[in-house]
Amino acid sequence: MQLDDLFLKACQNGQKSVVITFLKRGGINVDKRDAGGFTPLHYACKKGARDIVRLLIDNQADVNLASNASVTPLHFAAAVGNQEIIQCLLDAGADINATDKEGKSVLIYSVTAKKVEAAKYLIAKGADTTVKDNENRTALDYANALGLPYLVAEVSPDSFGETDANGNTPLHQSCFNGQSEVVKVMLAKGNVDVNAVNNDGETPLFIAVAEDNIYVSELLLEAGAEADKATNVGESPIHAAAENENEHMVDVLIRHGANVNGRNRAGETALIISARNGLNNVTAKLLEKGADVTCADEEEHTALYYATERGYNEIVELLLMAGAES
Repeated sequence: MQLDDLFLKACQNGQKSVVITFLKRGGINVDKRDAGGFTPLHYACKKGARDIVRLLIDNQADVNLASNASVTPLHFAAAVGNQEIIQCLLDAGADINATDKEGKSVLIYSVTAKKVEAAKYLIAKGADTTVKDNENRTALDYANALGLPYLVAEVSPDSFGETDANGNTPLHQSCFNGQSEVVKVMLAKGNVDVNAVNNDGETPLFIAVAEDNIYVSELLLEAGAEADKATNVGESPIHAAAENENEHMVDVLIRHGANVNGRNRAGETALIISARNGLNNVTAKLLEKGADVTCADEEEHTALYYATERGYNEIVELLLMAGAES
């Protein structure tokens, strides 16, 4: 094994005294690359060996020399979360917005490694929060998915309006993931459209309701979400709540102005959906809130029709007591 290879191994193992000995001897290639294209500086950053990083930089190591996969030493430092090493690299001219072959930025590396303080530090140093990887995801998207509210709070509210390939905003994504703390941060930061729709016409509220998350749904409603905003196929949140057999969600939506008799494209009300599916508690709640038992869908079938056809006796009794006659 040649001296350059041994030197690289010493950096990989964090052996500071050995590294110093090799450097004093002279004639060492500080940018020696292994089969993966990684240099001594890559390994020192990955090891979190601050003193070795400084020694390498002092000996003219190339801070922007990337691996075969376009990973820079700063990517490794960000993933480790060592702010001192990050600062050393930046002071030496490292590209804060470098991306690897997957399009992942230095900031995305720190976020996916859940190194919140390092990510906040990078943002403070000017890292571009809008950089998207090859999957069209930003650092904010990853912070969202991982439930890192304190990191989301550091991102410019302007990023909250960004959409993915399906038209989902970060708020849509946090609702889908059930990240209530992230939702709270976004709403508190302002500049977020609580009624934004994705390509299917779904609002963040619709997603929260469909995911059966009452707490997030209430947060959105209190922030001004429209309780009746329907999707492209005419489904409103109350329809989703009925389908989920969640009478408590039905109650929350109605308290915030949802139309108990709202119809989807098939002419179905929440009552028709609950009766057809044999959902006793939801049916009772809807009747308590004034659902119209006479409403019929496009096939001219009422809630009583479906409950009778399918043998849901308790629901039949509830509907008859509420005045249903057909």
